[in-house]
Amino acid sequence: MAKKIKIGVDYHGVITTNPEFFRDFNHEALQNGCEIYILSGGTEKDINEYLRQHQISYTFIWSMLDHFAQHRQVKFFDDGSFKVKEKLWNEAKAKYCLENGIDFHIDDSALYGQTFETPFCLYDEHQKSCAVGGRNQCVIDFHLPPAQVLEQILSFIKQRKTA
Repeated sequence: MAKKIKIGVDYHGVITTNPEFFRDFNHEALQNGCEIYILSGGTEKDINEYLRQHQISYTFIWSMLDHFAQHRQVKFFDDGSFKVKEKLWNEAKAKYCLENGIDFHIDDSALYGQTFETPFCLYDEHQKSCAVGGRNQCVIDFHLPPAQVLEQILSFIKQRKTA
């Protein structure tokens, strides 16, 4: 049995800037045997509610805040704000993707991308595209229909695995 392709998608700044597209993209990916991991700093409860309201399907949600709270690595303040050590926070998504075999991650924060080993596609909400750095530079065009975007991502993953 072939390993399922796992695609990470950031919530704030990616899904929230284009929910209709990601509703259709996620559905297409799941229908094609992929797994979709929603990664975010927000709480799983809040993310899940938004995804439900917008009918956006997924395989799993991973909340950085919930994770760090569970490990007692968050300091909460009376005004509702919180603090996690900057290094832990900035490297969390990269570590999660590596440990969970994520094949490709889409995010709008270049800061997070600095520590990724997993292919990291830096999403530009205004251009509706994302660029994957490194030797095999690739630009994914989110103006295309979701099925074609998925095809671009799967092609990149396949090329990377055979290189």
